[in-house]
Amino acid sequence: MRLPMVEMDGRHVVVEEKAIALIHRDCALSGMSTIEQVEENAAVASNMAPLSPEEVAAINAAMDENKRLADLYCTGCNYCLPHCPEEVNISHIFQAMNYYRVYGLKDYAQQHYDAIGSRWVKGKKADACIECGECEQHCPQHIPIREQLKECLALFHR
Repeated sequence: MRLPMVEMDGRHVVVEEKAIALIHRDCALSGMSTIEQVEENAAVASNMAPLSPEEVAAINAAMDENKRLADLYCTGCNYCLPHCPEEVNISHIFQAMNYYRVYGLKDYAQQHYDAIGSRWVKGKKADACIECGECEQHCPQHIPIREQLKECLALFHR
């Protein structure tokens, strides 16, 4: 599992839900490809100053926002797709929603959604869902797909 990294006042802090991984940790894994990155990581690791209450509050706020955005965390595994009798392109729809909610790419998200059913993107849009629930039985992320498709439909349907 990869933990999120937050930069605060020049310090990089690895965080996990409601906790700071820097506290009570003896090591951190960091991918590095240049000597500058090695030096930066060594400098960060040697900074043992505790975080201020404001920094902890900012990290907790960022984690709360990440949790809110993760409600639609579809990995695109497509395990649900073969079980949809209406051929709704669930993962493509959820990808459009992530472009919209996570990255704020509203126009791009709409274009991504609108491409469903074209010769380039197979399947059907969210309005074709008959709410049978077959997809949810095969989702390894346990996403409430029917509920999320309704949100996507309300946002993207023209």
